[in-house]
Amino acid sequence: MPADSQLILEVNDSLRKLMQLVQTRSKKIRKETGITGPQLLAMKTLADSPGLSISELARRIYLHPATVVGIVDRLEGQGLVERSPSTRDRRQVQVKLTRGGKAALRKTPPAARDSVLAGLETLPDKKLKRLAVSLALIVRVLEAHAKGPVPKRRRGRPRKEESVPKKRRGRKPA
Repeated sequence: MPADSQLILEVNDSLRKLMQLVQTRSKKIRKETGITGPQLLAMKTLADSPGLSISELARRIYLHPATVVGIVDRLEGQGLVERSPSTRDRRQVQVKLTRGGKAALRKTPPAARDSVLAGLETLPDKKLKRLAVSLALIVRVLEAHAKGPVPKRRRGRPRKEESVPKKRRGRKPA
C-alpha cells in the first residue's frame, strides 16, 4: 500500500523546520557567546567526560572525526580546550577543557545550553516515548535510503582513477 503523499509532505516539512530551528539556534548561540552550537556541544561533552579522544568525542556528538578536529582546532585557538598525549596510546590525544573553557561554559546562557532538554522535559513520558520511537524510525529510514556510504578520505597519493589531469602550460592540447 503506497504511503499517503500528503503525510509524506508534512513529515518532510517538519524535518525542514527542525533543521532550520537548529541552524537558527546555533547562530543565536554564536552571537551571544562567540561559540557555535557544535563547539558548545563538544565543550558540554568534555565537561561531562574530560580527556576524551577525538574519535570518542566524535562518536558521542554524532559528527565525523575530521569535523571534530576542526572544532577542537578552533576551540584550542580560543584557549578553551587543550590537547595532551594519551597516557595509554601516544598516537592519540586527549582533549580537555581549560580553565577558560570551563569559565566560558559557565557564562553560557542556560537557554543556550539546555533549551532542547527543557522543552523535552515538559512532555509527558508517553509522548516522549512516542517521539523517541518516531525519531529512531526516521533515522533508520534516512540511513537506509542514503546514497551509499560516505567515502573515506585517503592519505597519500590518489589512485590513478582518482587523479585529476594536470594543466600543461605553454602547450596546446593534442
